[in-house]
Amino acid sequence: MKYLLLFIALPAWAALTPQAVRESALKFHPTVRGAVDRMLAGEETVRGARGAFDTKLVADHYRVASGFWARTMSDVMIEKPLQVANSKVYAGYSYGFNGMFPPQFSTVSTNSGGTPRVGASASVWRHRSIDPARAALRASGFDSQIARGEKDLTFWDIGRLSEIAYWEWVTAQRVETVYKNLLKNGEARNGFLESRAQRGDAPQILVRENEQYIANRKAGLMAATERRIRAEYALSLFLRNENGEPTLPAENEAFQDYPQDFAPLLASDELNANVEEIARRRPDIANLGADFEKSRIDLELAEQDLKPKVDVWGDYTRNIGDEDPTNPPHVWSFGVRLEIPIERNLGKGNIAAAKSRQSAAQRNWDLGRQTYQTEVLANKRALALQLGRVEQAAVELARARQLVEAESYKLKSGGGNLFLVNLREEAAANAEASWHESRFGFMSTLLSYQALVKVSDKPSGGRP
Repeated sequence: MKYLLLFIALPAWAALTPQAVRESALKFHPTVRGAVDRMLAGEETVRGARGAFDTKLVADHYRVASGFWARTMSDVMIEKPLQVANSKVYAGYSYGFNGMFPPQFSTVSTNSGGTPRVGASASVWRHRSIDPARAALRASGFDSQIARGEKDLTFWDIGRLSEIAYWEWVTAQRVETVYKNLLKNGEARNGFLESRAQRGDAPQILVRENEQYIANRKAGLMAATERRIRAEYALSLFLRNENGEPTLPAENEAFQDYPQDFAPLLASDELNANVEEIARRRPDIANLGADFEKSRIDLELAEQDLKPKVDVWGDYTRNIGDEDPTNPPHVWSFGVRLEIPIERNLGKGNIAAAKSRQSAAQRNWDLGRQTYQTEVLANKRALALQLGRVEQAAVELARARQLVEAESYKLKSGGGNLFLVNLREEAAANAEASWHESRFGFMSTLLSYQALVKVSDKPSGGRP
């Protein structure tokens, strides 16, 4: 991402960087690996669906071992389904010369050379344009596309979450440091007040009041420390070792801090991208389009149930040998298989269900496109406002520090007010924490926006 170029010149001690966390997450995170596995499974599903058209060998052999009709019959056939008109071609060889075949099986008896044959069949009405095998193959292609899109989306989302976890960890450390320093100031002042009270320069009640502030600051530091610990464990889910196991950052781990100036980050070309153009290339929108295409396949297949089934076939058989004159040397056979639906519940029910699924897919696509565009535009507008928050938080912090300095000087000079000093210090600490939080909010929104406008290298899908 473009804003990361701002960090190239960082000092060598910046051991842990958002880029390092992202790379670790994209290499070892289980969600990423699962997305890759699902993508590979989708590709293999296509190959499996294509297997419906694999050439296959079909063989049949039987023997009647005793009796007047003792006989042996063998038949072998190679069959190749085709992706056209629900058709197939085949070639086979039969041998039924040994033994006696009863009249009802006389057509499977052969002469001494057996009977090689070739043939073909095809649909001319129902399933001519589409059949279950071709529908499954086309649907598996869309499933594979969806899995590829989800893989890209997972990569982008894990990359985004990993960097957000990194900046949350940085922010938590910064906030903890703020409240550590706040507590140190209170404890140091307590020693100063104790010495004054012992000399009689200040009442003991000031010491007790300051101790109250110290107790409050200790509680605030505990909350900040808890946040930092939780941030470390959240970061470890993305920062992993070579075995893929979560790894906590080292104690006092050096880290890459926020950039000094956030304004250049808003000069990126990504912020001027055309939302509608990006939406056409986004895998999440394309996947909704793929779901719609799958529903169209379902409808097209369901419509076949109302059509009569008219399958034609034909084959040529060569009888080798002249032992049985009823088996002529050349036999041409043709036929038609007919099936007409009389009741129409099956077809009408399947068609109505498919149309409803198609309508639902269309509505999902509409909502997905609208949601995507609103998220992009909302994040884009939020970035400018959040940059303003960062700038104003910096102004607030500067003014708060000035007030602390002035009030602390007055207290040391004997004319200040302990209540005001503590109030100013706590206001300055809260202002600094707010400044860190505003920077974290800006970075989180920027990372979310950048993930939203990413597109796949191989866009697919489209408007239903």
